[in-house]
Amino acid sequence: MRIVQISDLHAGLITPQILTRHILRLAQAENPDMVVLTGDVVSRARSYLPPIRPPAPPITEYARRLEPLMSELHAPHGVWAIPGNHDLMHNPANTNPCKRGDFGPVAQYLERAGVQILDNANVRLDNGLAVVGTDDLREGIPDVCTATRGIAPKAAQLILNHNPRIAALFADRNALILSGHTHGGQARLPEPLRLNPIDSVSSPWQSGWWRVGRAQLYVSVGAGHIGGPFRLGVPPEICVFTLHNSQPENTRTLPV
Repeated sequence: MRIVQISDLHAGLITPQILTRHILRLAQAENPDMVVLTGDVVSRARSYLPPIRPPAPPITEYARRLEPLMSELHAPHGVWAIPGNHDLMHNPANTNPCKRGDFGPVAQYLERAGVQILDNANVRLDNGLAVVGTDDLREGIPDVCTATRGIAPKAAQLILNHNPRIAALFADRNALILSGHTHGGQARLPEPLRLNPIDSVSSPWQSGWWRVGRAQLYVSVGAGHIGGPFRLGVPPEICVFTLHNSQPENTRTLPV
C-alpha cells in the first residue's frame, strides 16, 4: 500500500498557488493508494514576519482557493486530513478555555474537494488498516481515547497527528505515526536565531524516523514555510511510504 504524506503546505500570502499546485501534482504523480494531509494546509496571518503580516486575509480565503487544487487529488483509499494549529480558526463563541480554535471553517472547503476529515476519530479501510487522526495539540484538544476507540493496540494502524510531541501517547501501539509541524526547524541557524523554539527546536523528535515504544514515528519537515518564503539547510519534502504486512519499507522523500 503506497501512502503519500503532505504536511505543512501552508497555503497563504507567501506561498504562490503555482507552488501549491506543483506540490499536489507531485503527490498525485506517485499514484498513491492513499494521501494524508498532516496539518497546516493554510497559514494564519501572525505566522508571517511583521512587514508581511498586515495585508493577510483570513485563513478561510486560502482554504477557498485550495478547494479546486485539492479536488485534483485522488486515491483508492481516500484523501484524509487532520487539523494543524494554523488550520484552527478563532471562534469568539467558544467557551472551552483549552480549545482555542475551530477546524470547521477550513475543513468545509477540504470536504467539498473530496478530502475526508479525521479529527479525534478513526476509520478502518477495506484492507484492514486502521487510520486514526487527532486534533492539534497546540490549538485544539487531542483526545487519544476517542481517536483510538475500537482499535486494539496490536492492530495494524496508521496514526496521523500534526504535532509529534504527543507521539508518546501512542507508544503501546502497533502503529506508524505520521507527523509534521516542526519544519525541521526550517532554517538550520544558531540556537538563539531559530524559529518557533517552543514547538520545533525543543521537540524531542524534529524530523525523520524515530522509535517510540512499539510505534514508529516519521516527522516530515513539510512542504511549506512560515515567517517568510525561505528555508535554509532544510529542503521541503513530501513523503512516500510503501507499507507491507509488518513494517514500512522503501520509504523516500521527494524534493519540492
